[in-house]
Amino acid sequence: MTKQTTLRLMILVSMTSFSVSAIASISGTKNQFSLSTKSLKPSLVGIFINNQELAAIDIIYDTHVNDLPTNIELTDTLDRIPSSLVNKSAIDKSSYYYLSKEDLSRWTGIKFDTIPSKLVDQTNPTIVYSIHTPIGDTQIASDQLLEYNGKQYLALHQLKKMGITANYSAADLAVNLYMGWQPKQTDSTSKSSKESETTVNQPIDYAPSKAGLLGLSFDSSLSASEIARRPNQPKSTNRQIYSNLGAFGYGLGGVWGVQVKGSDRDYQGQASSSNSSTKGSDNFSQTVLDSLSNLPSDWDVDNLYWAKSGDKIATRLGINQPNSLGQGIQTSGSKFTGALVAYSNRDIERHLSYFDDNSSSLLQNTSQDYQHLVGTGEPGGVAELRIDGRTIARVQIGLDGRYEFLNLDVNRLNLSETLVEIAIFAYPLARQPLEVSTILLGKRRTNVATDELLIEAGIGQAGNVFSKDDNENKDIAAHVYAEYGLSNRLAVRGGANSNLQTTSASTNDDSISWYTGLNYSPSINSNIDLSYANTPEQQLWQAQLEYRLPKFGANYQYNTRLYTNRPYITSDIATLATNEDSLRDERHQLLLSYKPSNNTNLNLNQYYEDIAIDNAFDNYYAYASILHRFNESLNGGLNWNTRDDRYSYRLLWNERNTRTTYDYLRDNSIGLSGNNDSDTISLRHQANSQLSLEQSITHRHGQRNPLYQGDISYRFNAYGADSNINGYLNSTDSLLSVGYSLYKGQVGWEADWQLTHHNSVNFSLGYKHRYVDSIATEHFDNSVIIDGSIKEESLPAWSQNNYLYAKLSFDMFKTPKQSLKLGHYPRQELGSVIVEITHPPEPLIDSESMRFTLDSQKVDASLLGSHDTGSQYLISNIRAGDYTLNRDAKDLPLEYSTGELPTPHIRVTNYAPTSVPFKLQKTYGLSGKLADAKQGVTLSIYKDQHLLQSFESSSYGYFQIFGLPTATYTLTAEGYKSQQITINDDFVMQVVLQLQD
Repeated sequence: MTKQTTLRLMILVSMTSFSVSAIASISGTKNQFSLSTKSLKPSLVGIFINNQELAAIDIIYDTHVNDLPTNIELTDTLDRIPSSLVNKSAIDKSSYYYLSKEDLSRWTGIKFDTIPSKLVDQTNPTIVYSIHTPIGDTQIASDQLLEYNGKQYLALHQLKKMGITANYSAADLAVNLYMGWQPKQTDSTSKSSKESETTVNQPIDYAPSKAGLLGLSFDSSLSASEIARRPNQPKSTNRQIYSNLGAFGYGLGGVWGVQVKGSDRDYQGQASSSNSSTKGSDNFSQTVLDSLSNLPSDWDVDNLYWAKSGDKIATRLGINQPNSLGQGIQTSGSKFTGALVAYSNRDIERHLSYFDDNSSSLLQNTSQDYQHLVGTGEPGGVAELRIDGRTIARVQIGLDGRYEFLNLDVNRLNLSETLVEIAIFAYPLARQPLEVSTILLGKRRTNVATDELLIEAGIGQAGNVFSKDDNENKDIAAHVYAEYGLSNRLAVRGGANSNLQTTSASTNDDSISWYTGLNYSPSINSNIDLSYANTPEQQLWQAQLEYRLPKFGANYQYNTRLYTNRPYITSDIATLATNEDSLRDERHQLLLSYKPSNNTNLNLNQYYEDIAIDNAFDNYYAYASILHRFNESLNGGLNWNTRDDRYSYRLLWNERNTRTTYDYLRDNSIGLSGNNDSDTISLRHQANSQLSLEQSITHRHGQRNPLYQGDISYRFNAYGADSNINGYLNSTDSLLSVGYSLYKGQVGWEADWQLTHHNSVNFSLGYKHRYVDSIATEHFDNSVIIDGSIKEESLPAWSQNNYLYAKLSFDMFKTPKQSLKLGHYPRQELGSVIVEITHPPEPLIDSESMRFTLDSQKVDASLLGSHDTGSQYLISNIRAGDYTLNRDAKDLPLEYSTGELPTPHIRVTNYAPTSVPFKLQKTYGLSGKLADAKQGVTLSIYKDQHLLQSFESSSYGYFQIFGLPTATYTLTAEGYKSQQITINDDFVMQVVLQLQD
C-alpha cells in the first residue's frame, strides 16, 4: 500500500466513491472537444513524479469514466472487453483526466511558447504552441487543448508527445507522471517564479600551483673490457660511459620536460699482431678506475619541450617526433624542433602521449576504436545498453525517438564472444522493456571515434637544433595528418610530410611525401585496411585483410613498392643501369593461426616475394610453429623455417610446488632445447624462495667437446622475507648470482649483483672473466668462421678476457612544498590533488585508512608518505574542473572527528597539482543534564564572553556539545546557575546544571 501524507489522507476522506454502472454504449472520446462541460468535474488529487509524491493539485475529469468497468487500467488490452459492450477505440482512461497547462509547466519544467503568427498558416488562425523539454521540442495546436473555466487543459494521454508517460490511479487518488528528468520543485512554498534565481559561484579555496618540478630521473651505465683476439697477442682495453639526466614539471598551464645525455668512449691498444705497444698488465685495472672516476665528456640536450592541452586542442613546443598514426604504412616524420598542434572535435586528451622527461611526441598511436550506437525507440522512453546481460548505461530517448550511446570502446570487447543488446523501455521507471535488440559490431583499426576528426600539424627546423651535429643545413620540416571516423565501419586517414624518415642521401629536401588510407570492418569477424604513399624515393601500396574466429585467424598482407631515386637499395650498378625507370618489389604474406584447444596453438606464416634485385633465396618461404601444453607441468614447442631450412625445438618440464601458487617458486625444472647447430639440456632447482641452482650442457653438432654452464642465485629480502618486518631493507630486493663456464678445459666465471628498491632505485654490478656465453655458430656469428671451421681463438672466452659493467638508475619525485624523494611518479594524463594532513603527535591516526571524496564521489588516494604528525596523499587522474573536497571522518579518532572538518572548494587543471592542506585539531566536548530533567531548555556556551553555540536539552534534560578545544567555558541557561567548565585534553562528562535559588 502506498504511504500517504496527511494532506493525501484528507483528500481520500473527502472524496466520494465512483459509481459503477453497466455499459450499454459509450460515445467516442477521441474528439474530446465535443464534450459537454456538464460531464466535466474538478477534483483535488495528489501528484507523483517518478514515484515521488510532491503535493496536491486540481484536475478535471470526464464523468463518463465512471461508466467504464473498474478493472480496466491503462495497461489493459482492449481484447478483454466484449465489443458488444464498448467502443474499444475509445477506452483509454488517461484520456478522461486533464491536467492544466500551468500545473504541467510548474511541476515538469517544460515551457510553452507561442509561435509568431507570421510562421503560422494565416488561413488557419489556430494558435500553435512550441513546447520545450529537456529531451527535445514539439508543437501542439490550441484546438487540441480543452478550455474549462478560463484555463487550458491537456488530457493525460497527450503528454506522451512531450516525453511524459502519465496515468491516473484511482486507488491512490493521484496523477502519476514518469519522465526522464527531475524538475526543480516550485510549489507554493518555494520562491516566487518571478524571483530570479542566480547561481552563486563558490570561491576557490585552493588553486593549482603555477609552476614547479615534479620529478627527476637518472640513468647511467659503464663498461670496461679487456680484449685479446689471439692468444699471446697484444691486448686492447675499451671503456664506455653513458648517462641520462631528466627532469619534468609544470608551468604556464602546461607541462615541461628536459633530458640531457652524455657519453664517453676510450679505446687503447690494438688487436692486430703487428708491432704495438701496450700499457702493461695493469691496463684493465686502470681502465676500470678511469670508468669509475670520470664523467661523460660529450653532452647533448636530447629533449626539451613544453606542452599544454585543452578539451579539443593540444600544443607542444620544442624538440618533437611526429607520431606515425597511420595504420599499415610507414609515414612517420623525422625529429624536428618547432611546434606541434593537434585538434579533435571530441576529446583531445585521450589521444595525448604521457608527458615526462622522456616524452618525444604529442599524440600516441592508441588504436582507440570508440563507436557510437544510434537508434530509435519510444519517444520519451529510455534506452539501455547491455553487454552480456549486464546494464552498462541508460540514456533518455528524445522526442524525435532517437537515442545515442557515445564512445563505446570496442577494442575492450571480444566481439565474437560478447553479446551487445539495446533494451527499450516506455518510461524511466518501467520494469519490463518494450523490446530488446541485438547489436552487431565490427572492429576498425583506427585512432578516432565515430564522427571524430583528429588532426596533427607541425612545423619547424629539421633535427635537434640543440645538437651541433644535427641538420647543419637548417632545413624546414612540416607535416599534417588527419583521421576521421565516417561510421562504425569505416575510418579514413591521410597526410603530407616534408620531413619523412629516409635512408637515402639523394632525397630532395624540398620534396613532399603524401599518403592516404582507410580501414573498413565489413563484419564482426573481419577487417580491411588499404593505404597508399607517394614519397621522393618510392610509391607504396599496401592492403591487409583480417578474419578472426574464436579458434581460427587469417591475416593476408600485400605490399608493392615502386622505387625511384633508388641508389641506396643496391650497389649493383649494372642492375641499376638496366632498370633506369623504376624498380618494383612485390610481397604477399598470409598468416594463419589455429587453436584447436586451450592447450594447443598452431601458426603458419607464408611469404611470396617478387624482388626486382635478384637474390639467392626462393620467392616462396614459410615459418611454421606448434606450441602444446601436455599437462600442468609439461609444455613444448617446435618451429621450422623453410627459407634457411632451419628448425628449433623446446621441451620444458616444471614440478609444481604445491605449497605456493606462484610460478616462480617451483621446486625443479628440466628443459631440452636445440636447433640445427646445437642441443642444450638444462636443470634448475628452486631450493626455497631465496635460493636457486641451475646447470646446463650444450653440445655443438660435429664437435666432441660440450659447453658446461652453471650458476647459483640467492635472493635477499625477497618474497620469503617476513612480512611483519618493516623498514627500508624490507622494501629492497637484492639478487646475487655466481656462474661458471667450462669449454675444452678452459674455465670462465661471472658474478652479478642486482639491487632493486621498490621506490624505483635499480643498481647492478657484474664481472666476467673468460666466460663463454654460448658456442658460436656460423648461423649467428659468421665472423668466427675461418677457412670453413670454427677456431678456438674466436670464441668469447679467448677474445674477451675481462669484462666489467655497472648500471644505476632512479626516479625522484617532488610533491609540492616537499623536498625531492626517491620513488616512481604515478604517470597521469589529467590533473592531480595533493592532500597534506597535519595533526598533533597524539592520538595517532591510521594513515592507511584515509578516504576522500570529490563532489561526494569516492576517489582513490595513494599514500605518498607519513610520519607521527602528518601524512600526504596523491589523488591522480582527475578531470579539470572545480570540486568540493571532503575527508571521511569515519575512521578518525574521536578527538579529531568531534569538530567540523573543512570542506574546501578546489580547482583542478591538467598537469599542475593542487595542494590542499588539512590541519586536524583536537577538540572535545561536554555532556550532562539539567537538575530538574526538563526537556527543550535552551543552553548557551560562552568563551571569554563570546557566544559559541546554543542548543536544547533533550529527553529527561540531557544535553551534549562537541567541537570544543582545550579552554575554559561558561555554560548558561535561563533559570539555572551559570557554571564554568574547564576542558583540559579530555571530555567533561556528568555536568549537572542546578536551578537558581
